[in-house]
Amino acid sequence: MKRLMLLFCLLASFIACSDDKDNPEEPKMPITDLQLPTVNPVVGDNVTLAGKGFAQDCKIQVKPEGAAEAIDAAIVEVTDAGITFKAPAEVTGKCKVILLQGGKSYELGDLTFEEAPDIEATLYGVFADETTNSVCPIDVATQRRGKALFTLDSDIEGIVADNHGMVYYKVITFVDNKSTYELRYYDIKAGKGGKIDWADAGRCFSISTDGEKLYALTYDTDSYDICLYSVERDGNVTLLQTYTDQLEAPYRRLYSTGGTFLYGESYIFAGLRLDMGDVAYHISIVADLNDDYYDYPAAEDMMKSFRFVKTGDNHYVFKNNEGEDATAKTTVHEFAGEDEWYGDDYNNPVIATIDNYFVDQVYDPTTGLIYGMFGDESDGILPFDPKTNKALDPWIGSGCVALVYIKDVE
Repeated sequence: MKRLMLLFCLLASFIACSDDKDNPEEPKMPITDLQLPTVNPVVGDNVTLAGKGFAQDCKIQVKPEGAAEAIDAAIVEVTDAGITFKAPAEVTGKCKVILLQGGKSYELGDLTFEEAPDIEATLYGVFADETTNSVCPIDVATQRRGKALFTLDSDIEGIVADNHGMVYYKVITFVDNKSTYELRYYDIKAGKGGKIDWADAGRCFSISTDGEKLYALTYDTDSYDICLYSVERDGNVTLLQTYTDQLEAPYRRLYSTGGTFLYGESYIFAGLRLDMGDVAYHISIVADLNDDYYDYPAAEDMMKSFRFVKTGDNHYVFKNNEGEDATAKTTVHEFAGEDEWYGDDYNNPVIATIDNYFVDQVYDPTTGLIYGMFGDESDGILPFDPKTNKALDPWIGSGCVALVYIKDVE
């Protein structure tokens, strides 16, 4: 009888094990508090899925409806609050979003990816896709980008636009494994662009415009001179000013351009202000220079970067704290006349504080707001309202890497 009972137990155990193999349990979802976007994303956009439990080495795939295989999506960021990925540029329509984590696969839900729409705008952004950078209009109401105006095949280092539909930008190119700069333009009305054939473009570290002319700053590694040029699209240039002593500033104007250049083994930020006419004024280099080069008394201000913006009625300067021990914070200063900026908080008091870095601002008179890149890695767009002197909510995960105001696209 005991033997019969033992045989029965073994048989029951075998049947139970067989059932487990035939009906394996579904892997337990590792993500809690999962929330998918409520607005359909545009192809190429950054898409954020809220939720806890995403691993740093996880992968995201999207599988179009009716497709046999899923497509890998580039991961932008993984945090404790969720994951951000870039919607593949070649995918449109309804797709399953799949998480690959811990050797297992999980379906997170469905998203419908839409083509970028045709929108009218004056605020444009540079969006970095898998292989190209696209200059796209931004619908500030929905915080979404529209169909690309034109694409760039190189990494952009600066972009400006005049008042006549001409966009100028500086890119990095590689010749014999060495990087250099090129100046290029794109004519919106003609729908085409080209390279500005200027011999000293490789020394250009910053560009700016007053709406009519293109200005460029170059740095000479032999003489340490900084030169300001007015540059035409055909490559003809006019030297406006040579800066050999940045500490002699007879007068100060607001409109600014600046950038970094190499002095010895140190990168230096140069802040230069122009009146955008045939006369140029300047301020001192703002940087941590070698002691034998300049003895600058306000050393504590050297690691702060400045950005100047002119609105219809007023002028604003944004100062970002920088350096290893600096707190990520931006102070905002306001003044009326071009000659009223004195460079210190006593004469130009702080009117607002932004609790993070805020750079590359542009003023859009259509909305009356100042837009800039927000965050340590410029991972969002932040609007600043000069009417109330308050920062609005940032657009985190926008995928934009640079901003430009384009007045006329007709």
